[in-house]
Amino acid sequence: MRVRQLKLNQFRNYPSLNLSPGEGVNILYGQNAQGKTNVLEALSLLATTRSLRASRESELICNQGEVAHVTAEVDRECQGEGDLEVSVFQTDKKEVKINGSKRGRVVDILGQFNAVFFGSIDLAIVTGEPADRRHYLNVEISQISPRYVYDLGHYKRVLAQRNRLLKELRDRPRPPQELGLDVWNEQLITFGAPIIEKRRFYLARLAPLANQVHRELTDGKESLEIRYMPSIRLPEPPELSTVSTEVVNNSLIRETNRETQYLSEIQAVIPTTESAPQTRTESPLDGTEAVSTAFRRQMVEMGLEEARRGTTLLGPQRDDIGFFINGAEARLYGSQGQQRTATLALKLAEFQLIQDYVGEPPVMLLDDVMSDLDDNRRTHLLEWVHRRCQTFITCTSLRPFPKEILAEATTFQVANGVVTPDVRRKTRTTTPNSRTANKQENPAPQNGSESTESAP
Repeated sequence: MRVRQLKLNQFRNYPSLNLSPGEGVNILYGQNAQGKTNVLEALSLLATTRSLRASRESELICNQGEVAHVTAEVDRECQGEGDLEVSVFQTDKKEVKINGSKRGRVVDILGQFNAVFFGSIDLAIVTGEPADRRHYLNVEISQISPRYVYDLGHYKRVLAQRNRLLKELRDRPRPPQELGLDVWNEQLITFGAPIIEKRRFYLARLAPLANQVHRELTDGKESLEIRYMPSIRLPEPPELSTVSTEVVNNSLIRETNRETQYLSEIQAVIPTTESAPQTRTESPLDGTEAVSTAFRRQMVEMGLEEARRGTTLLGPQRDDIGFFINGAEARLYGSQGQQRTATLALKLAEFQLIQDYVGEPPVMLLDDVMSDLDDNRRTHLLEWVHRRCQTFITCTSLRPFPKEILAEATTFQVANGVVTPDVRRKTRTTTPNSRTANKQENPAPQNGSESTESAP
């Protein structure tokens, strides 16, 4: 999987950008606040439909314009070439197009392009609050399971309604039956259980990969354990060896085939009123029914306490992940170097997991890692991505890169929202309306117009 051409229009500090990256390592270098990370954010937006940093989607729009566009020509080994576009409006709404065709749901673009981002903001996965770790799970699982997005959206709506009813029950005590709470309890279980099961399924496969990578990064001196810490006491999951490979693979294929997969499963409209709930088919992955049973039983046990507090105390919204280095919790006892290494191991394991699921390597996005990592870990990381996948790296200087990496890399200088191929090196450019790129020296900026606007 690789990006042949990336076009930005009114995105962050880019009024216009037309970038033709190389197939291997692409290095964007320049001073801080020039727009390097914005390029990575645009690619991440195509993969996840979410901004890396903005609290509101409209913050992505340049100069308070009306709309920002991110468009890419993507070459996929399994699905062939495709044109993807995400547009962000001042109303915070988004619109997506696949091969020029507008889609009714933003989530329809998920799985069309896969990317793994690693930067300093990811340290919060290990050191931050539980909400940071839940956000990580939601974003990453969404790349391989659009059904997860569907369940998550419904769950949030049901949770908000149930919390309103619990608050009313706390303020004005009366029998729960009068509020119709039982109906919303079942809805919470219907959409919450598959979320919990997919999180467990994902982490059960991610954890051993992360430990393997972590041991490589630390020369075998440290082990990394990742534990899923749900708010519900879960039954033991089925042994991986007992889950049919055919069942798992077919499930993932159904979920990642955007043209035919889950569209037939989501004909029912998301409830926006207090009407009777809808039903859904159980997840094809084993274990969801057992999770539902445990969820239901513990909701009964917690009923009085929830009524007293006026809020929901069980469910995916209270899950967490634990990271343990040699048995000690990394968040509390790990050094900053250890925490960074754990985060890097997590991201590289995520890369492997996505590659296994979609059948080809995702694109790697590395934001200022050359200054964040020590020499040993930088060397491990560069060796790991070299010739493995298309990679985009931002940095302030080319000096930390080994000569063999620079000899093959495509380099771009970024200044004031203008991206210029490095005139000292061979770079790859694309002729207009062509998907075939040729390597040549091209000193012209890869922008439709220059901008002196600095990055927000």
